Amino acid sequence: MSDGLNSKILNLMRERNWTKMTRIQEIAIKPILNGHNTLIIAPTGFGKTEAAILPILSLMSDSDQKPVSIIYITPLKALINDLTIRIDRWASKLGYLVNRKHGEVPQKEKNMRLKKAPHILVTTPEGLEIDMDWASKFRENYKNVNWVVIDEIHELIGSKRGAQLFVLLERLKDFSGRDFQRIGLSATISNQELVASTLFGSSKRPRSIVKADVGKEFKLRIKKISSTGDLWYESAKAIRESLEPPTLVFTNSRFLTERLHEELEKLGERGIYVHHSSISRDSKNHAEENLRSGKAGAVLCTKTLELGIDVGKVKKIIMYRPPPSVASFLQRLGRSGHCVGGVPYGEIICVQSFDCLEALAIYSLSKRGKLEPPRQIRPLDVVAREILGMLLQYSSVSVERLFSVITSSYIYKDLSKEDFLELISYLQRNNLVVRDGEELKLGKAFFKIWTFNKNNNFAWARNFSEFFSLISNDETFILRSGERIIGDIDAIYVYKHIRPGDLIRISGKLWKVIRIHNGIMSIDLSPAERGEGEIPIWKGEGVPKSALIPKEIEVTLRDGKALESEVLDETAKSELSNLMSKYGDRVPLPSSRVIYVTMTDKEIVYSTLIDEKIANTIAHMLMYLASSKYTLNVYTRASIYGFSVSVTERDLLRELLSMKEEKIKRILLRSILRSPLFISVEKEIQASFGKIGKIDPKQDRYVVKESLRQTVRRYFNIKGTMKIIRKIRNGDIKIVRLDNLTPLSEAVLSHAPLKPWISGINVLIYDSLKGGAYTAQEISEMLSIPPKSLEIKLKQMRKIGSKYRVTSFVDVDSKEIRWCTVNELKELVNSDDFYTSFAPLNMNETFIAEMKPVEGTGSTEVIFKPCQIVENPEEFAKRIPMEEIGELKVIDPVDPVICNMSPRYYFVRRDIVPYLLLNATAYIQNLKYT
Repeated sequence: MSDGLNSKILNLMRERNWTKMTRIQEIAIKPILNGHNTLIIAPTGFGKTEAAILPILSLMSDSDQKPVSIIYITPLKALINDLTIRIDRWASKLGYLVNRKHGEVPQKEKNMRLKKAPHILVTTPEGLEIDMDWASKFRENYKNVNWVVIDEIHELIGSKRGAQLFVLLERLKDFSGRDFQRIGLSATISNQELVASTLFGSSKRPRSIVKADVGKEFKLRIKKISSTGDLWYESAKAIRESLEPPTLVFTNSRFLTERLHEELEKLGERGIYVHHSSISRDSKNHAEENLRSGKAGAVLCTKTLELGIDVGKVKKIIMYRPPPSVASFLQRLGRSGHCVGGVPYGEIICVQSFDCLEALAIYSLSKRGKLEPPRQIRPLDVVAREILGMLLQYSSVSVERLFSVITSSYIYKDLSKEDFLELISYLQRNNLVVRDGEELKLGKAFFKIWTFNKNNNFAWARNFSEFFSLISNDETFILRSGERIIGDIDAIYVYKHIRPGDLIRISGKLWKVIRIHNGIMSIDLSPAERGEGEIPIWKGEGVPKSALIPKEIEVTLRDGKALESEVLDETAKSELSNLMSKYGDRVPLPSSRVIYVTMTDKEIVYSTLIDEKIANTIAHMLMYLASSKYTLNVYTRASIYGFSVSVTERDLLRELLSMKEEKIKRILLRSILRSPLFISVEKEIQASFGKIGKIDPKQDRYVVKESLRQTVRRYFNIKGTMKIIRKIRNGDIKIVRLDNLTPLSEAVLSHAPLKPWISGINVLIYDSLKGGAYTAQEISEMLSIPPKSLEIKLKQMRKIGSKYRVTSFVDVDSKEIRWCTVNELKELVNSDDFYTSFAPLNMNETFIAEMKPVEGTGSTEVIFKPCQIVENPEEFAKRIPMEEIGELKVIDPVDPVICNMSPRYYFVRRDIVPYLLLNATAYIQNLKYT
């Protein structure tokens, strides 16, 4: 069973009463002992860590090893403590020192690691990044590395953290001069060759993929809660009835975790804990310890407990609503029966009838071993970060060496020299790097962006520690009770909703908000005994559903055997029977070959079975058509069941289908650029390229292009969308109009609405006005914003306090109203284009300026002649008795009728009053004398 392992390892196994190795442990020995790069694939609970570590320790104990010999990398910080203990049980008996490295390790332990380097270091991709970039003394130990083990590698494939890590491995190889052995551990994956190639990179060692040839059986029940009564009460009741301590209850969001915990407490349940990424490490540790010790009846959790944290023997898994993918389902279910021979056991609790369809589809796919293929990405912000990391490491590096190291990684093997040099050029322009011949050095902007003292720097500065991480960091407020950190919540949520005195629920407890510190992004809390606490909503909760699910739902409905499935409880069968009975001869069962169109009083719903990314793409195009032609007050929904748009006066899908393909592609592109998803990605990556503050679409084309590429890959499907549009046109997909909603039309309406990116429109308008003066119609055409919506925006932007302040004047030649920025009005007065609009025909005619205040009643009058203004406009402005005027107009004392012809100007700043008076008198005299 353990052929090849040396006597020291065999003795340790006997000491620990290891009479038998698992199949995966047996077959991993030979390739690892033979020095092969090895990918080990087996379900959770098969002992993959020992499958890698025992043969490595056997090799280590046969030779003299200097620290650091092994770097063991895990994607989840929470796994580090468990893994360190697990590896130490073996390694310490052989005289090897094992250390852990992550942000929450006590300082004393950090100091010991620096004094005495370990033979085995357990860390995260971020921990390795810090050492490679910044830990100059400790980094020297990495020249001794002979093995790198990457745990839970399926979590890293297709992510930026994975791209970061696989470049770091090439940097480590370049730095150490060693072709160290690479070993990856993975749960079941669908494209093992891709994962292996990505992991092994430029290594010249032989390669092996070892796989457990037995799949794990599992027991599953799909339950449906009662549709009558209060949703939260029924959900909590169903969970309580299903609990078999210890149980893990997985939800798809932090909000659901907190909300269900609150409801279970109301039912009198005790010994229930919460575990998610926005509660403190102490709170998470507390939940884990209570699980291990058997004190916890259940832990309500999100993805944070999907991976292999040791929480003892979990009896049962409950999933509240179906998970978003087959891989996620298998990971969650695999947390029970966590041993060889153990049978994972769990339930999916369905809330809606369509949840039953999804759950059944996921179950069928899992039974057949059909999983999502890993995403292939090539993010250039990661390349930028790794260039900067190497410059931190070496001070100066040649462009050729940078290019060679980065393209050694499998992910970036096809990155062209031209694209690489374009990136370098953009980094130079932002002063992030400085080029001296063929050598690159860090530019001055680097330590302005990633600073050691954020409070003494500009608002866009990041803490220096953030440079090493590619985990997306939205601005958050830290929640504290005294010295204890409770968790964190999104800044945008605080600004919109939280005030001192409010009650909030987080970490499974009720808290009162005492004080909000905006400057240091912190909130003081005190425990509260009773009351209704608001549960925060975090961004990024919505994970797109796997494209396999709608395809499988279609197969399930078509073969008619859904109701025969033994995993459905009676309520779930009844719900599905009811759902299917609403379709019939006139309305065939849902499929990808038909789109049912139904109108409600608020939305047009297009129901079908579709890849969620395609639905999202079409929904965005419809939203763009609505927001550019008709109204900004628009929203859409997208899901695997179709899409909807809130504009009901027009059939926007029909409009879209009537366009030429090239125009559709242009609209598709513009719709993504106006999406909040694009803005979010742009904000996420721009600092990596040294771009601070507002993006200029012309100067910052590089960031825009890369943001667009990443947004499309993450959220959209352009090829699939164009294919569906062609199929509709060809008649391969039929559009059927119905008077009533189908069950899956209702499923579309249950999804959260998405709105266009409104908050950026003021900036767009302001930027468009710069250097000129335009009519509302001209701006409307430039920006694809409906004229009515645009006028409302312009009127808001002229008000006091507007960050992007504008004003308007009359074009004397065309009699049109033109808009410009307040700060540029003076330049326009003297420009050739608009000279006549500010040049009265008679400079000595007497007029009266009537001014009303912004607030209150009454008015003030100032008598003037145009020549007085032209001689010295600044001096004339001093005669104006108000800083801000609510309404300004001109009266002709000789002919009062003229007063009705005068343009009116609203919300006028005192310094521009002289120029608007010139405009009004020029306009009046043109009417009088020409």
